[in-house]
Amino acid sequence: MPDPSPGATRAHDALDASRQLVTRRKGVPMVVSLRGARQAGTPVTSSADARLADLFETFHRELHPGGADDEAALIETLQAVAYDRLLGGEPGPHASSAGAPATLPDPAAIGCAATLSDLRAGRFLRVMNYHNTPSSMRDELVAELTALARDYAIVTPDDLERFMRTGQWHQDRPALLVAIYEGYRDNYDVAAAACEEAGVTGWFFVCTAFMDTPAGRQYDFALDHRIKLVDENPRGERIAMTWDEVADLHRRGHVVTPHTASHELAERVVTEDDVHREVVEPKRLIDAATGGDAACTAWLAGTHWTGRSVADRALVDAGYRYLFSNTMVQRLQDPRD
Repeated sequence: MPDPSPGATRAHDALDASRQLVTRRKGVPMVVSLRGARQAGTPVTSSADARLADLFETFHRELHPGGADDEAALIETLQAVAYDRLLGGEPGPHASSAGAPATLPDPAAIGCAATLSDLRAGRFLRVMNYHNTPSSMRDELVAELTALARDYAIVTPDDLERFMRTGQWHQDRPALLVAIYEGYRDNYDVAAAACEEAGVTGWFFVCTAFMDTPAGRQYDFALDHRIKLVDENPRGERIAMTWDEVADLHRRGHVVTPHTASHELAERVVTEDDVHREVVEPKRLIDAATGGDAACTAWLAGTHWTGRSVADRALVDAGYRYLFSNTMVQRLQDPRD
């Protein structure tokens, strides 16, 4: 192994290790803020959460000694913290809610101070992000999910809604959500079964146009839309889920929800046609397949919600209640408000 660079720190090591997971298409841990949680903002009473917030401060200083406070810097710090705490450290208990409410950050605020406030107040969620899940990683995936289910309480939609409404996590173990992206065939064949063997609810974010593309063209569709492939995704064969599989995942108790139609960036959704194609139609299709009400979505590149863009307004108008991004899970609206 090469010698560590002169400036290497625990934070750099964790970030490098997380990036290697991304490159190898493995499960990648993340910590994100929860925004829109009612009555949240209470001081942390658990030493585990206090340590996580302290670690965020330390890692941010180590990774960005010049004080960079943009979204890219924030993502790097959260990525390093998540790797260190989920895969390199002890999980510990989640924060309990006690004490006087603290000031809530602006719902769309990006930056170190707002995120640190969320971490100290217990307004955050641990997430494990997966993409390709080929059969060659099945045993590894089962073992990883089983270990996570042992140490963490795996988040269901009811859990997320309750957490957002009350600002309190109601279980003894800390919360962790398992997110599986793009809608690969192997997500259905491998990841869903692995989740069930481990006793985990999977949140499957699927690209609906990927599924609607004829099997013989799905490989090229993936290449054209930044849907990454592995050796076990052969050209000419079906590599995306079918609508019957989407319906089956829903029947089996998993969450199936849109990741746009064509793996699109938020900034490219600007016209009425864009909105219909990437925001409205994916929800209609999934709701029709499952008989449910898809509450969540996510953009390519994990863009957060500001409420100002055409894409932001379209999410609310279409009836989505949560947006998952690289820095936060945001509650967009409450139908009962």
